[in-house]
This record gives sequence, structure tokens and C-alpha cells, in this order.
Amino acid sequence: MSRRLLALYCALLLLLPACKQGGEAGQSGNGGYQVYFAVPFGGEDDPGEAGGTAVASEIRRLPEGADIPGGLMECLLSGPVSDDLASPFPEGVYLLSQPTVEEGVCRVNLSEKYGGLSGVELTLADYCIVLTLCQVPGVEAVSIDVEGSPIPYRDRQLLRSSDVVLSGGEDQPLYLTVKLFFPRRSGGLAAEERNVLLTEQDTPVTAVLNALLSGPETQGLFFPFPEEAHILSAWVENGNCYVDFDAPFLDREPESAAQAQQLLYAIVNTLCQLPDVGAVQILVEGEAPERYGEIPTSSPLEANKDLVVD
Repeated sequence: MSRRLLALYCALLLLLPACKQGGEAGQSGNGGYQVYFAVPFGGEDDPGEAGGTAVASEIRRLPEGADIPGGLMECLLSGPVSDDLASPFPEGVYLLSQPTVEEGVCRVNLSEKYGGLSGVELTLADYCIVLTLCQVPGVEAVSIDVEGSPIPYRDRQLLRSSDVVLSGGEDQPLYLTVKLFFPRRSGGLAAEERNVLLTEQDTPVTAVLNALLSGPETQGLFFPFPEEAHILSAWVENGNCYVDFDAPFLDREPESAAQAQQLLYAIVNTLCQLPDVGAVQILVEGEAPERYGEIPTSSPLEANKDLVVD
């Protein structure tokens, strides 16, 4: 993965600090609102005008008495005025109904074309909406639906500034701050927070997996990954993360069904934190095994929060 794409991905893993809870912090002092759009990126030798940022804003003013969430969404969907910015939305995206705000959540219902976005493109579009709407007084989070239903492969449906990622400039190290889930010797899973270094040879998925395979740092945790096993490849497609192991992963699975479950969901729960991962498909030599321990693995697995012990 190129450093430019790494920087973009890191920028998109968080709701930027400009989105303050219930905030007017993003509102300009002259009565306008900051409406966020994508910053176009050129090739590897073209760092762009925004110093590596993924989004930037321009000031828009709404008519007196206008519905603020609806007016801001119309500004977003009509595209930027500045030639230095770009719309993050595909053509044909429109509001199906006016946004509503209830108990701090602004709910947005968009047309079918929005559901065609995935991965970094979906994250970028989501965050432009969230950063823009979080300026509205009383808005603490945003829920974005397509044709009245949530996008199933998002790892979270309420989007807010709660996930922190450290991202460097073009010449600085880039880190993901993630929770790695490890089995507890007394049962269940526990989380360790780590700053995971991203290199140009890594994708976020492979960087997180390598950190997980390095084992826990906390007493009382362990990771029963077979010593002879290796990861052949890992990638994200249509909201699913595919992790392909070599044969020893299956041949040397833990004898205890409980440990096999812990190992499996340590991997699944960890990867499902990434913004474009909704489920994890385990593969062995390119094929989905029927079971791992007593867990069916022929189809993608979602995170199992019931196993996590605080």
C-alpha cells in the first residue's frame, strides 16, 4: 500500500476533531456553516493542496429560517463551489426525506446509489456528512440509512468522534490505535489497546493481524495460534475481510473447543473494528472450512461481543 493511500486511510479512520459533540464549534463566526468535501488526490508525486488531509470545508450560508440539517445536506449533495474540492458522492444520490434530530442523533435517509459505496469511498462520504451535520446544535451523532435501512457492513451505525487514530504527515510514522482482543485464561476475551505502525508494505488489515499474532502484553492473556501456521493473504471486499491461512491453521487447531472459539473470535472481533469490515471470512488454502472447533465457518462471522469481558 502506498504511503499516500496509507495517509488517506488513516485520515478516514476517525471522525475528525472538528466534529464536536452538540457543537457549534465548526460554525463560522459570520453566520455560515462549514460544509465538508473530499480533497482530490493526484498521483504519488502530487501531494495535493491540503497537506495530506482527506477532507476540507467551504463556507455556505443558509436562508433565514431554513431547516439547518436539511439545508446542509442539500449543500453537500449539490457539490462544492471551489475547484479545489470534490464531491464524495456518486451521481444520483439524493435525500429521500428531510433529516430528523432526536435525542442527539441526526438521521439521514439517502437514495439507493449511496449503498453502492464501500471501503474508503464510503468512509469518506460518511465523514463529510458527519463533520457537516455535527455543527448543528444538539447533534451528537449521525445515522445514515439507504432506502430506510442501515448499510449492513458498517462496523457502527451511529457515527461520532469516538475512535482515535494517530496519523502522521508525509514524512512521519503512521499509526492505528486499535484494540487487540486476546483470550483470557479464565475464559472469554479481553482487549489490549495498541498503537500499530503502518508501513508502505502493510494494509491496515495486515498490520493489525501482525500485531495480534505477536501476542498479548498483559498478564493473564494468551493467544493459542498454531506455531506452524501462517497467514497467506488478507483483503477486504464488499464489507467482508477475507483472511487466508495455510493448512496448519486447521490441522493444528486447539484441542479445546473453548480455546478454538476464543482464537477464532479474537481474530474476528479485532478485525471488525476497521471501518470497512463488517464480518470476517476465514479461509484455509483459499477454501472456507466447514467448522473451526465447534464454530461453523463456511460463511463470514460477525463480532461476538458476548465473549468480551470488561
